[in-house]
Amino acid sequence: MIEEAKKNQITPLRYLFGGLSKHPGAIFVAVILSTLSTVLLTLPSVLLGLAVDELEAEGAVTSLLVTYVWMIVVSILVYMVLFFIVNYVWAVVGHRWERDARQEFIEILQENSMTFHDEVDSKRLLSVAMQDIFWIRFSLNPALPDIVSAIASFGVTGFFLAMIDMEVAGSPLPIFSLIILIGTPVYLISAYSFANRIESIRRVRSETMEEITSISQGVFSGIEVVRAFGSEEREKEKFRTTAEKYEKMVTREGRLSAFYIPAVILIAMTTIAFLYGGVAVADSVLSKGSFVTVLTLLISLTGLNFHLPNVLLSLRGGMINAERVVKILNWQDPMIEPEISSKVDWTSDIIFNDVSFRYSNNENGDHYALRNLSMTIPSGSRVALIGGPGSGKSTLLKLLMRLYDPTEGTIEIGDIVLKSVATKDVRNAVGNVEQDIFLFRMSVRENIAFGHPDASDEEVETAAKRSQAHDFIMDLPNGYDSMVGERGTTLSGGQRQRLAIARALIQDPKILLLDDAVSAIDAKTEFEMRRALDEALRGRTSITVTQRLRTLIESDLVIILDKGRLIAMGSHDELIQTSREYRRIFSRLPGADPILKSAAIGGTQ
Repeated sequence: MIEEAKKNQITPLRYLFGGLSKHPGAIFVAVILSTLSTVLLTLPSVLLGLAVDELEAEGAVTSLLVTYVWMIVVSILVYMVLFFIVNYVWAVVGHRWERDARQEFIEILQENSMTFHDEVDSKRLLSVAMQDIFWIRFSLNPALPDIVSAIASFGVTGFFLAMIDMEVAGSPLPIFSLIILIGTPVYLISAYSFANRIESIRRVRSETMEEITSISQGVFSGIEVVRAFGSEEREKEKFRTTAEKYEKMVTREGRLSAFYIPAVILIAMTTIAFLYGGVAVADSVLSKGSFVTVLTLLISLTGLNFHLPNVLLSLRGGMINAERVVKILNWQDPMIEPEISSKVDWTSDIIFNDVSFRYSNNENGDHYALRNLSMTIPSGSRVALIGGPGSGKSTLLKLLMRLYDPTEGTIEIGDIVLKSVATKDVRNAVGNVEQDIFLFRMSVRENIAFGHPDASDEEVETAAKRSQAHDFIMDLPNGYDSMVGERGTTLSGGQRQRLAIARALIQDPKILLLDDAVSAIDAKTEFEMRRALDEALRGRTSITVTQRLRTLIESDLVIILDKGRLIAMGSHDELIQTSREYRRIFSRLPGADPILKSAAIGGTQ
């Protein structure tokens, strides 16, 4: 179903019932048993009428009367067993649908590119994944079994009333049948109208619940910021205002539900049948037993379908929730996976051919993070990437990871365009240490082996030693089995960065990208880690976003970006002689003065 959602625009109705088609056997059994249980529930009404007629005719308890009584008891007992089975089967179907729907939702989100996550708020995704899918399942069960029972009850009741109409002597019209034939459409129209009136309220209620979820998640995830700025009261008031809005919607819905017109129609149908039946019994054209059967059938019908409008409303509400889910599933990803991934020699040069890129969520649509970038990064070289904030450094690394594709131009590895390579293959060959380190709430070992879950303990420790993380890991209470707090909050910044570097190195990437990866590491640890990285980086291309003097000096190639454009590139020695911008940046780094003074400064650029 993932491929269908990715390629085709699915409708809420198809989404709502598409998951049920995965369990045709269970659905078939549930429908049959629901119908049978409804028949069994109406059977006592017929048997009761026959028992009354038998008692009136014989004036005493007969064996046939006792048989009718036992048949009533047995039918009720069988109904109770079927009722349990039916509810169990529908519950299984509903929860399997919910399980599959959440799994599908997560899988599709994992397939989407980063452009999707730039456009769609994570709080909304959480609300849809938890709240909307739950309400859809709730609309399917008990709504679907109730609708099946309602259809069956109207059908069975209509059949028996038609049979009784045939007994009424001298009646020019089948009154009981007409009550069902006329009353049922009126009741269903009234039920549909009632559902329509409340639907808009349910829609606002669903959106308000999304706001509550969003506010709650924001407070929980940003609790340190809230406390640091003393904003507790403001957040409480924001939550209170939204919660009161939700309460008003629920109250308004309850007010409309108090005027429950469909129930009046069912009661009116029973009343008309009672009046007509009473006259027919008085005129001796209808037996007392048949009269009892008519009344009990209609009372049973009222009991079964009293809340049918709410059932329809629940189903309509499920459609609203399905619209919200489908809107996300139908999102068209601009980054297209190739049908066949091209084979790449990752030891080749990296070539940027007039590359421009802009994020899809920028307001005016004409702000480019990178503009007309053309350059070649030689294979196996160590590259230092520098520039001010907003210069496009991190964006360049994201393009190499194929988190995004260029808006214009191409990136090539050798003679292979990167867009023709599957993202999975790219990320197996390109390692990345991000600027904003994210660690998962799992053990240290699992965090290091995240991209290589089959790694042995020896491989994990080797990667940790290369990133100078082994020593501090062994000082933790449980060593490599120590749990890391959410987002790595139990570790220092330097410790998180070293774990992130170990996570990248364990994949043995052909190209290694480091986005300011040593910014939170002290000088001594940096020196030790660089010695380890020297060996790890040998024979592979590496690109490091940095403001570290030693990294610039030791790099084979320095690339300077400014506002998304290439300003200059070359070795440190070349740029110190030829680039005014590089000298300006370099001069601001600690320890740069002696190097600048000893350098033979040539012409300016």
